[in-house]
Amino acid sequence: MANKKNQKIKNTSKKISGVKKTTKKILEYYYMTPEDTTAKDISLNITVLPEEKIEVWPQLDLLEVVMDNDSLIFQNGQECFMDPLDLEYIKDHQVKSIYQISFEQGDIDLVRKVMREVLEKKGGMVCSDTDDFEPLYTCENIGQLGAEPDR
Repeated sequence: MANKKNQKIKNTSKKISGVKKTTKKILEYYYMTPEDTTAKDISLNITVLPEEKIEVWPQLDLLEVVMDNDSLIFQNGQECFMDPLDLEYIKDHQVKSIYQISFEQGDIDLVRKVMREVLEKKGGMVCSDTDDFEPLYTCENIGQLGAEPDR
């Protein structure tokens, strides 16, 4: 009888150790706008979530929007662009403010709602973190954000 009890405990421990951890997949893009803007300005345009889920660090020019799985982060990304081709793109598209945005893929539906609201109220575009910034998203196609095949 003691053997059956020990065997049952062993089987139970195998089940517990077999629990799979879910890994987060963080996606990164750039929000570019022709307006001089700050993280605080962006935050004032987000109404699809309660105010307590939105936090701004003005000293860092950083915005955190708490989602279901993780956070949508807007971080000033102006210094990331020193390459002459990037600078030419920025000049040609009259970009004055750039924010690197990152979020967990599982939050994509909520991120699309937030970004649609920001784009409708502040203008601009969401660009991919690629050499040519494509694909590019505006109000018209923001519903496709995060659907790239290589993501």
